[in-house]
Amino acid sequence: MERFTHRGISLEYEDRGEGRPFLFLHGMGGSVKSILPLCSQITGLRLITLNQQGHGESGANWDTYSFDTLADDAAALLDHLGIEQAAAGGISMGAAVSLNLAVRCPERVTKLLLVRNAWTDQPMSEEVQEAYADLGRALHEGGPDAFRKTRGWKTVRDTSSSYTRNAFMSTFDDPACVRNWQKYLILPSRAPVTSPREYEKLTMPVTIIACRGDLCHPFACGEYLAQQIGHASFMEIPNKDTDSAAHNRMIKEVIQADFAGPL
Repeated sequence: MERFTHRGISLEYEDRGEGRPFLFLHGMGGSVKSILPLCSQITGLRLITLNQQGHGESGANWDTYSFDTLADDAAALLDHLGIEQAAAGGISMGAAVSLNLAVRCPERVTKLLLVRNAWTDQPMSEEVQEAYADLGRALHEGGPDAFRKTRGWKTVRDTSSSYTRNAFMSTFDDPACVRNWQKYLILPSRAPVTSPREYEKLTMPVTIIACRGDLCHPFACGEYLAQQIGHASFMEIPNKDTDSAAHNRMIKEVIQADFAGPL
């Protein structure tokens, strides 16, 4: 992977393919590796993605860690590559960062793709905030056994899908998540957009993708955003427990149909 530096933080990124530039961002606890399968074998796509602060081998400044900061990093990557405008999108945290970027710099975003939204103009639910905070503290000290004793784990265990349970527990095997445990205590209590009125700035085409039965990515978040962004296209896909292959295929089809093509 290549690197660039923004505000003293070294960030990993990839720039691959030819066609329309598309900045596509991973979710919290993910990485560039989780993005690539959704964009493989798509023609006419210049895929730009990065390991955001606190992910992969990218650095982080926890004193300034916020959706604004992460969106500024994304804009700085476009500057680094000499790209004035690009489509933008992401999954979960990546969707929130892309939404923040589009609201604050609408002139730079030609299209917007929001997949499995976990935030709107409100933070995550209190029970999900608690689950992530308990996870972060256990990653820092105590490990998986300490997490299994928390109320947050009980919420995840009793009310979420097997995919979500595995997503929480697999962080203990990921050195980047263990090393960067602070993000789980910071972002769930923040919001990428400060007011519903900010959605009025989104005049570009917007596609919203949601699925049901996902504790951390409520279907209601996608519905709410679609209502607030009146011209947005809204699409429901199966959750990963129901049909993981269809889940990924349908996201990929949207990217190929709406975000790829010759310059």
